[in-house]
Amino acid sequence: MTFKRLPLAIVALPLTLAGCQDASPPPPPPAPRPVRTVVAEPRDIAETISQTGEIQPRYEADLGFQINGRVTRRFVDVGAVVKTGDLLATLDDADVANELKAADAEVINAQAAAQAALAAFRRQKQLFDKQISAKAALENAEAQWKSAAAKQEAATAARENAVNRRKYAELFATEGGVVTAVGANRGQVVGAGQMVARVASADARDGVFNVPERLIADAAMGIPVVISLTADPAVKTVGTLREISPTADPSTRTYRVRVSLPNAPAAMALGTTVNGSVDLSSGRMISVPGSAITGSSGAPAVFVVDPVRAKLILKPVVVARYQDGAALIRSGLPAGDRVVTAGVSKLRPDESVKLAEPTP
Repeated sequence: MTFKRLPLAIVALPLTLAGCQDASPPPPPPAPRPVRTVVAEPRDIAETISQTGEIQPRYEADLGFQINGRVTRRFVDVGAVVKTGDLLATLDDADVANELKAADAEVINAQAAAQAALAAFRRQKQLFDKQISAKAALENAEAQWKSAAAKQEAATAARENAVNRRKYAELFATEGGVVTAVGANRGQVVGAGQMVARVASADARDGVFNVPERLIADAAMGIPVVISLTADPAVKTVGTLREISPTADPSTRTYRVRVSLPNAPAAMALGTTVNGSVDLSSGRMISVPGSAITGSSGAPAVFVVDPVRAKLILKPVVVARYQDGAALIRSGLPAGDRVVTAGVSKLRPDESVKLAEPTP
């Protein structure tokens, strides 16, 4: 059998045709993803804060006796309304009455001694003037008289103290108000200064609230606060923020604030539960839909569209708070940036995008 040699060009032709068939054009780039966006525009943001608190007296005094003793009577209970000078309680005054009697006796004794010493001094002076008595005797008589006069003054002062101690056996209200607590009962032995009755001034009332730490920085002294009754919101008045606690409560980490209520209605009695509302300015911030917030290294971030390259840029931002479905951005987002508002979980940095047509 005889084989014929074929030309090399004929043999290579099928291989060349096969190579041409394997080479295909590269796939077209993916079409830009349409995205919905909003333009970042800073604006003044105000937040309405509402807190629940209660009406408390501005001034409250713990009243007690100035001496030790046993309580014989207490004339008031919690809730009693008192006026300035009202008798609240009394002590057993037997001991202080005896002290007063002893002081009276000391005064009489000192007066008699002073009178006798004065008479002796005058006699010595007459004798000295007639050159019958020596000057030493006159000087001694004068010293005795001055000493007796000093003892008389001391006895008189001691009697005044005894009179005061006798008065201290009675406890009077120093100002009008409402008794909010009692600390002693009949027959109980109390010490000087121990609280027997706590009287809250009825004239000046405050609304007291415990405010979260994040709101303290935006609160300013003197801002108006609308106070209304929880049970009847139609009963309201406008107060003024007058005091902010400098330290937070160690357990709740809240700050106590007091709102003065100069025109509080009668329905806002002490202990009444009230609501307080105030508009706090948070400064200029950018509001974007909450759906625009994604994450970058565990921190909030947003996708913005590069207007030149039509690609996405991931920018970390600082979110002040979320309010009514929107995120209030304090920093990290320049004004005028176009922020993607939907589908951010499926987007990637440097991804090509185009602006979606607005929904009619």
